Amino acid sequence: MLKALIVLLILQAVSPAEVRSERFRNRDAWTLDTPKLRVTILKSGGHIAEIVLVKANSVNPLWIQSRPTIDDEQYIRAKHEKFYGGGFAARLLAGLLGHNVCFPFWGGPSASEGAAGMTFHGETGIVRWKQTASGPDFVTVHADLPESGTSFTRTIRISGQVVSFEETARNGKAWDRPVGWCEHVTIGPPFLERGVTQIQASLTRGRDAKTEFAWPDGMAEVKVDLRKVRNLPTSPGFVNNFLVDPQRDLAYLAVYHPKYRLVFGYVFPRAQFPWLNIWESNTADMLTRGLEFSNTPVHGTLKALMQTPQIWGIPTYEWLNARSEIKKRFWAFSVHVPDGFQGVGDVLMRDRKIQVVEQGTSRLVAVPDR
Repeated sequence: MLKALIVLLILQAVSPAEVRSERFRNRDAWTLDTPKLRVTILKSGGHIAEIVLVKANSVNPLWIQSRPTIDDEQYIRAKHEKFYGGGFAARLLAGLLGHNVCFPFWGGPSASEGAAGMTFHGETGIVRWKQTASGPDFVTVHADLPESGTSFTRTIRISGQVVSFEETARNGKAWDRPVGWCEHVTIGPPFLERGVTQIQASLTRGRDAKTEFAWPDGMAEVKVDLRKVRNLPTSPGFVNNFLVDPQRDLAYLAVYHPKYRLVFGYVFPRAQFPWLNIWESNTADMLTRGLEFSNTPVHGTLKALMQTPQIWGIPTYEWLNARSEIKKRFWAFSVHVPDGFQGVGDVLMRDRKIQVVEQGTSRLVAVPDR
């Protein structure tokens, strides 16, 4: 009897916990805890607020606003718009944290859509999501998007230090429609540090509103090396669009902080997300770097998409047919690297096992997946 009790206690100690409903920064959230990782998802907006390695350091690579955020149903334009920056983005920014999904468009609404109450980046970030399934290592959450007649379902599953995302967008209407779909990953302090944090990705050519360039070059107020976060107290913001390397089936983005000896990143199918949009905000009270893998580099809703159906021969949106679905999948990972690690040279995924390749040495760092 005593032996059986001891075995039960050991199993309870090492088994992952069920998803929990908790409060995160005074917001309703789901937390999925396993022995390796903690993932926190906000119920309003569905934002991924945390992907944190446990039993090590507790740094969260994702951006958490320094100002308080609120759930969308609390947002009152006359009261909150100015506090959250004003304009069409304020409603989204009132609740935005970490990694949010932009659907059915990425970017700003048209003037008429904004006047009707639509914010930046579609409906997913401003509706309340509901939990539809869960288990020891996964949670499934769902959002109905009434203005567009679509819906979005996301299953998040932890395996070791890897988080898999399985997502389905569904059109509930009898009309085909074009959609933009962007995984809006935003990195923030303390993991994002001026002059320290390093960024790498599998990209080729890039553009902004006026200029074309090749990775790792980008364009801010001047040409910059986007693998670095410049050591400047403030600098003008920028948005650059990059084509994911067409020679790869699986693409990646990776962010490395030497002090934490931590690499955080994503692996995603290039055919599903052929673009990566990179942006930065560096002000006295905000430091962020956006790394957004996407099916579009076009900032705007249906009018903007129709005006630019292709760039460099690559489509800038997908068709979501009447009463049909689009499914996508990608992975996030977090791993500690050895002392003296020289930076990320590549990220590989073979048989669903992720390996970080050290720059200059080709040494492999395996990401535990159990």
